[in-house]
Amino acid sequence: MKNFTLLLFCLALLFSCNKKNSDNTTEKPKPVLIKIGYYPVFHLPAETILNFTDKYLIFYSPVSYNPPPPSPKENGEKWSTEEEKEHLEYLNERPELHPFKTTLSQNDIERIQRISDSFTSEDFNDKDLKPAMDGMSTNIIIVYSNGKLVQINPMNAPNEKQRSLYGEILDLLIEKNTNKNDSVILQKIKGYH
Repeated sequence: MKNFTLLLFCLALLFSCNKKNSDNTTEKPKPVLIKIGYYPVFHLPAETILNFTDKYLIFYSPVSYNPPPPSPKENGEKWSTEEEKEHLEYLNERPELHPFKTTLSQNDIERIQRISDSFTSEDFNDKDLKPAMDGMSTNIIIVYSNGKLVQINPMNAPNEKQRSLYGEILDLLIEKNTNKNDSVILQKIKGYH
């Protein structure tokens, strides 16, 4: 009888361990981090990092701010008022990005998860794309809870879900931004299609 009880106990233990293992294998990995690079042709690039675990979003520039100086006039002539105005307008269109980090709510996280969870294998395919000469190139990196890292380079031709993902993250940045310069930059990026 002791052996039967021991055998029954071992079988019950084995069955419960096996059930836990099978439950873990059916769970779909969740994104824990998304990094998106926005590289517009006529404006400075920007990047975002969204951390699902610690619930924050970072906006920054991957390059240093170095606007072109006014071009020198020949023979030491001074710029006309119109030329100075044009140069100031150029600089106002390309302000310096001020990096920021913002906390995200669970609702914010769920907005992005709904999109990223809907990705299929085709949404990770970026093969056979030809670079366009104009527009905005994007680069998307997603790190999953199982350690898998996926990089998508849709260049200037993201599909609908890729565009939806980076557009929703842009919307979050616009909602949470408090800097005037960053507002200009975010709207310029949002304006690229």
